[in-house]
Amino acid sequence: METTIWQSYPQDEVIVLGIINTSNQNQINDFVEENSLTFPILFDPGSSGGVQGGDTYQDYYLPNDGSPYPRDFIVDQSGILKYANNEIDTEWMHSVLDELTSGSCTDYSVGDVNHDTVTNVLDIVNLMNYILGSSIPDECEFYASDLYGDEILNVLDIVQLVNLILGT
Repeated sequence: METTIWQSYPQDEVIVLGIINTSNQNQINDFVEENSLTFPILFDPGSSGGVQGGDTYQDYYLPNDGSPYPRDFIVDQSGILKYANNEIDTEWMHSVLDELTSGSCTDYSVGDVNHDTVTNVLDIVNLMNYILGSSIPDECEFYASDLYGDEILNVLDIVQLVNLILGT
């Protein structure tokens, strides 16, 4: 989990948390040190300790059929459970996480259609190609191209882009 998930994704996009069922700080510290963990480990306050889980464990209980692995969950930005498994399946987890993080266009700027960090005539050319259908924008390119904000690419976006470039 540490290297294949936590260290593979930007920490502002994917948060990994461990939930443990003991409040014994020495046990937690030993576990973290033994496994070289850098992601946060939280105590489940409803736990009586030992094998039984607490509040979080009960909320997301999965019968483990004798599995030695902890339960793994992926929850999306809206709090919807997107993945739950008793066995670690990093390939499946990466697939789910990639799908959830691919919609993130936070590093795109509206107007920078070609995503080169400069807003200029090349962005107008790309926007024209999208409008004329000679190329199809991906989700982030569409986001950067929809300057008018009406979820349609047309001449209104070109006018807004020209105004942005000219500073008017």
